[in-house]
Amino acid sequence: MTENKPQNFEAIVSDKYFLTDNEKFVYIKFELVKPDRIQFLAGQYVSIKINATGERRSYSIASTPDDNHGFHLIVEVVGEGKGANYFRRLQIGDRVSILAPLGNFTVAQCHGDTESHKLLFVATGSGIVPLWSMINDLLVNYKDQRQIRLHWGMRSEEDLFFIDDLQRLSDEYPNFVFDIVLSKPGSEWELCSGHVQDCLQRDFVNGLSEWEVYVCGKQQVVIDIIQTLKELNAKEEWIYHEKFT
Repeated sequence: MTENKPQNFEAIVSDKYFLTDNEKFVYIKFELVKPDRIQFLAGQYVSIKINATGERRSYSIASTPDDNHGFHLIVEVVGEGKGANYFRRLQIGDRVSILAPLGNFTVAQCHGDTESHKLLFVATGSGIVPLWSMINDLLVNYKDQRQIRLHWGMRSEEDLFFIDDLQRLSDEYPNFVFDIVLSKPGSEWELCSGHVQDCLQRDFVNGLSEWEVYVCGKQQVVIDIIQTLKELNAKEEWIYHEKFT
């Protein structure tokens, strides 16, 4: 994998829609105008100028690198922050200024025997976005045969999205398994509940010494997850993380 230097782009919003009925997560597609091609690695992010004074917000790319005419974002629009309000107002056809690609949270090169080497992805909330890009890139574009597992923690059923897409990936690629963890599930929820760490301890009683792990979420949650991973004997040098602020 080669490193691509960040550059300035102009892009147009080509599509925008909410992923959840509670309008908490919005999916936005951008078509590049100038330059009209981008090279990035799954897991990287873009920086978008949100006002005339030059303030910026950073968001992980949800699409995969083979779609080089543009990029997709998933934005959590809660509260009255400048970033959330900017994306609420953003309309199809609007032009945006971005700097990309940025970040080093990407899948590392294989460490030896790929048959025994396994990949675990752990996300909470919108931390799923870069992991979604990574997992799709590995399975669909690279046909990666390693065991790949995702643990994704959310608050409730109303916040969930991509479930059908994750199930399709799991059906098509038997080496991929995903687990959804809800901290505040409804009474009919039958899968794992609580914190992601609880379900990691449940599912990896034999430890994580053979797993390379990628973690993404809010800062304190990532710190707590990494502590659990170490308790499960994950190799510290095989733990990669991105902390959202």
